[in-house]
Amino acid sequence: MTNLENKLKKIIDTFNNVNREIAFKDIIKLSEKYNKNISVQNVLFQVAKKVGDIDTSISALKKILLVENKNTSYLSQLYKLFLEKGMLDEALEQINSILKIDNKYYDALRDKSYIYFLKKDYVVAKKYIENILDLKDDDYFGYNIKGLIYLKNNFFEEARNFFIIALRINDKYVDTYNNLGACLLELEKLDEAKDVFNKAYKIDKKNISTLINLANVLSLQDDIIGAVKHYNEALNLKPDNQEILSNLAICYCRDNKEKEAKVFYDKALKINPYDYKLMYAYCTLQLKLNKFGRSWELFDSRLLIQKNKDKLKNFNLVKNNLFNNLKIHPKEKLLVLREQGVGDEVLFSSIYPEIIKEFVNLKIEADKRLVPIFNRSFGKEIFVEDGYYSKNSSVSGFDKITYAGSLIKFFRKNKNDFNYEYYLTARKDVIYKYKKKLQNYKDKIKIGISWKSKVSIYGGLKSLSIKDFLPLFKDDRIIINLQYGNIDSDKKYILNQGKYLEVFNDLDLFNDIESCMGLLKNLDLFITVSNATAHFAGALGIPTILICPKKSSTYYYWNTEHGSSIWYKNMKILGIGKSIINTLNQINNILEKSNEFKFKD
Repeated sequence: MTNLENKLKKIIDTFNNVNREIAFKDIIKLSEKYNKNISVQNVLFQVAKKVGDIDTSISALKKILLVENKNTSYLSQLYKLFLEKGMLDEALEQINSILKIDNKYYDALRDKSYIYFLKKDYVVAKKYIENILDLKDDDYFGYNIKGLIYLKNNFFEEARNFFIIALRINDKYVDTYNNLGACLLELEKLDEAKDVFNKAYKIDKKNISTLINLANVLSLQDDIIGAVKHYNEALNLKPDNQEILSNLAICYCRDNKEKEAKVFYDKALKINPYDYKLMYAYCTLQLKLNKFGRSWELFDSRLLIQKNKDKLKNFNLVKNNLFNNLKIHPKEKLLVLREQGVGDEVLFSSIYPEIIKEFVNLKIEADKRLVPIFNRSFGKEIFVEDGYYSKNSSVSGFDKITYAGSLIKFFRKNKNDFNYEYYLTARKDVIYKYKKKLQNYKDKIKIGISWKSKVSIYGGLKSLSIKDFLPLFKDDRIIINLQYGNIDSDKKYILNQGKYLEVFNDLDLFNDIESCMGLLKNLDLFITVSNATAHFAGALGIPTILICPKKSSTYYYWNTEHGSSIWYKNMKILGIGKSIINTLNQINNILEKSNEFKFKD
């Protein structure tokens, strides 16, 4: 054995059995003398890695690879160190070197897809993970990666299956439970997600991700006490963690706890002044409390939440006019753009009469279904289909471009500014058409119902079941369907209960908004959850009872505490307390007291 080999053996023995720091210092000194010796650099690489000096470990590996440039084992070790430091491009470069040598190298193929996942290029990540025909039977990490990639590509059922396989391989790996729970949230399975997060919690009560996830799902389910408990557990472990502070503030916002929300709102924004999700949550709390001044200053944060921003194809046209940067002279040529969601578009259109009066050179883009409705209702042929201007070069003719919601701050500065009764008008011929169709029920109370919102986690929270509405079906009433989408199973259920639901099968409630409005105008009362049809009813002045199943789905325009909406005067807002049965009993009491329904704010 050579003198150098003896020195290396002694350093390794010292590292393993005596003192790591001494061994580390000794190998660094030796590596300076034997700078190009692979054996020395190999020991340095391993010792540095074990003591957490990743930079030194990387440097040693690079020297080894100057000689062993085709060694896939060293290349693999190097890219994994780059990954550990978050140096994705450098890791990818080493992976590509490996694949040039061996295009079936399993770890490199798997981790290449993982890197593209981390780079948020989910389509490319999916392509590379699918290049591996069969993941190894014991590779729970690989199944996690595949599940995450499918999750981000919105293949939720497939993602769930991959996470389940990963758990069969290793049921102690907490990250899999957290990933599976996130997938179940996307599938609107809140109870199942909570069970999964609880399993992770039993394995490791100090895992920050688990504590946040469990608290988040409890917050969504209105278990504010449970949510706060787990947020505080997380805070005890990481007192300055911005995500925890932010989510805790949002939780208090959902519970209308203004003072508590403000404390954590301020702390979170000190750490991250660009937390737009938090800004918007705090803004909506202020709006619910009718505190409009400061609220509108934050309202544009809704546009900068990444999920919302990704949906706005024309965002670049307005990005310089956000928050307090928007200043418009009445004579400037103004283009107003619609935002995502017909419900919000109808809500924001309540300021259109004032905008039309204020600005003489005005064009407003709208959902194509709303263009004729707005032109008629507001008496101006200034409404055009979404994208008419914003998707081509003709925007250069406008002085200012903004979204409809960003203009509200100029016209709704206090509660007294909400002084309108209604602002949309239905076509007279369509109203008459449904009046004739319903003439056989002139002695009955005509009640429209709608029980579902759009498909999303918040849609699920807002939605009820047709079964919940069964107590409304009585002899002196005709119950009329205003639920858009597929309701075949709902109709079958009502029929099996021996009840009758009036359904106009030739009416497309989603696309034919003119007919939907005409039908609404023939109702004595509309009972609904929060969805687009609720906004149309409010804007038409239809007597409406709106049911809010969850605090987390009561938006700033519905006030369950006061049972009203300043945005729509003829609405009564009912939250669900102990049960939906109690809420339906409340509604039946209202119906039995009067045939005329006026719900003035």
